[in-house]
Amino acid sequence: MNERIGVLLTAFGGPDSLQTVGPFMARFMGREPAPAVVAAAQEKYRAIGGASPLPGVAAAIAISLEHHLRDRGHDVVVRAGMRYWEPSIDSAVETLVAEGAHRIVMASLSAFESRVTCEAFRMAAHDAAGEAEIVEMCEAPSLHRSARYRDFFGHACAHALENIVAARPLVVMTAHSLPLDDVDEDDPYSSGLREVADAVAAIAGLAEGLDMADDERLPGVSAFGALDGPVPWLLAFQSKGVRGGEWLGPDLTHVMEVAGRTGHDGVVVVPIGFAIDHMETLWDLDIDAAERAASLGLAFVRTRVPNDDDSFVEALMEAVEPLL
Repeated sequence: MNERIGVLLTAFGGPDSLQTVGPFMARFMGREPAPAVVAAAQEKYRAIGGASPLPGVAAAIAISLEHHLRDRGHDVVVRAGMRYWEPSIDSAVETLVAEGAHRIVMASLSAFESRVTCEAFRMAAHDAAGEAEIVEMCEAPSLHRSARYRDFFGHACAHALENIVAARPLVVMTAHSLPLDDVDEDDPYSSGLREVADAVAAIAGLAEGLDMADDERLPGVSAFGALDGPVPWLLAFQSKGVRGGEWLGPDLTHVMEVAGRTGHDGVVVVPIGFAIDHMETLWDLDIDAAERAASLGLAFVRTRVPNDDDSFVEALMEAVEPLL
């Protein structure tokens, strides 16, 4: 008799109401945030609907993935667990065990490896599995390696370029910035982003990327990308935190400012670093960056992210199935 296998989808998490913004921030920060900080965050969450969509989308992905795998003959149960909110990774593992799982395959819904995402998810999952006496736990490969993930953003970029009202747009592929102190010399986060950015550019019909520094066409910007070809593009970073020190750059706002001064009249933002909508896409891009672009006279289009799109669920299935 085959043993039932549990599939654990790990994600960052997010508050499910305005009242839980403070507790969510406290879990992530490891301390109680100042009331003014919580109030400012609540205003941003109010602007995007009063909560983060991430936990709900993750739960929908889990349901869809379970159906896909069961349709293919696998006796599995799939649950999503949040590192910094509910349902927690601990509670998701407990649920998998209660539903008969003896082995667990873990897959991160954050598509790129970093200390604050995949590594933190991994540590929490292994601790929970040890407490639950899980016989075996293995991990699916990072989703940024999936051709489906790259195709999604490549086609989204091409669609945005067809629809933006601009004669000379700039494509900016973005991901969450990280402190340079947290990025190792051979860091997989930066290298993975470059690989995906180059693949997305190729799918969208743009030129091959390379390192460029202070090119006269975008003076003061050092980035990976290509200013030749049908439409120029580059990789930039967004959502920088308040921690001091240097962070990964260039910053999206700086890039838009330079673009506005050098004859560009539009920007297509392709948030390749985000598989699921959260504050970083719904506020930082759709509201803050869009308003900044308007003030610079730039047309602004932000491509969608996968969320629970079938292509993303199928990418997860292809990553998980060989380990079942």
